[in-house]
Amino acid sequence: MSLLKQHQLRALAAVADHGSINAAARALCVTQPAITKALRKLEAEQGVSLLLRNSWGVTLTDAGQTLLGYARLVIRELERAQQEMSQLRSGRERNLRIGLTPLAGLEILPQAFAAFRKTMPQVRVDFLELDSQQLLDGLRNGQLDFGLGAFAAPPDGAFVKPESLLKSRSGFVVSADSPLRHAASLHQLQDAEWLHSDQSGQYERFICDMFSRQGLPPPERIICCTSNVLICALLTMLDAVVPLSNLALRSTLAAQRFVELPLDVRPPDVNLLLLVREGAILSKAAGWFIACLRAAPQGEKIENGLPGESPFLAQAVQEPHAQADKKIS
Repeated sequence: MSLLKQHQLRALAAVADHGSINAAARALCVTQPAITKALRKLEAEQGVSLLLRNSWGVTLTDAGQTLLGYARLVIRELERAQQEMSQLRSGRERNLRIGLTPLAGLEILPQAFAAFRKTMPQVRVDFLELDSQQLLDGLRNGQLDFGLGAFAAPPDGAFVKPESLLKSRSGFVVSADSPLRHAASLHQLQDAEWLHSDQSGQYERFICDMFSRQGLPPPERIICCTSNVLICALLTMLDAVVPLSNLALRSTLAAQRFVELPLDVRPPDVNLLLLVREGAILSKAAGWFIACLRAAPQGEKIENGLPGESPFLAQAVQEPHAQADKKIS
């Protein structure tokens, strides 16, 4: 079996993106026969059919979809390497793209970013708020340098390494002026709107089981809303209950607007996880930012300067590179 070639992987990704051989050829600035030849040779070398050709275009088979994931990752890593070499020639660090789930930015991220900025003021940093699946997809395909997510349990997937930075207790909260603010039992909350942002269905099952264990039918109004802005607006307009971690409740705005209910049940605790793709090669900027994140929950004072002044921070930055060197050797 022949080794995969870069131009074949780029051809496969272009066809998947544009839906036809002709459009892929235009996107890559090559001829249509060149794309066709590259893909046919790729199929012959791998011994599987990758494309389904029809009158309206081209789609990928299951094998094609599997290879496409690896193709995108390889292409992205090559682009990152080229970008980093270019910026090293100019003496500047490359950009950082950091994915985070909505709650992840409330606690240690602002402190860590402020410390990072003192040392690396020229690095462009993009913070992308994503849901949990988008975050994992971005790590898998190399679109993100690393991620920061609030999870009740570490995500599944051998491709990602989760590291717990902070654990936060959670509770059920209502608007500070809601008639429900003194409710002390689930029975008093049966007619409330139960708001949440979990699209997997796990939270809704948790609520139904929680009511069932107390011999109560589940609430009739359980609403999934992935917009945090809308959830906050609904909380002020409706008799609604929402799960909230202490990370969020401690923020100034939330503390003024919401109160935790005095219930003997509560939602699962939230873990703030640092997520790095297995085998990822981190830039100096990414390593330093991760060091700042690791230091923040410990109360470590981060001075202006590169790692080495603090043994804790030096270890945090060197660890990803040491692991990569170990794998290479």
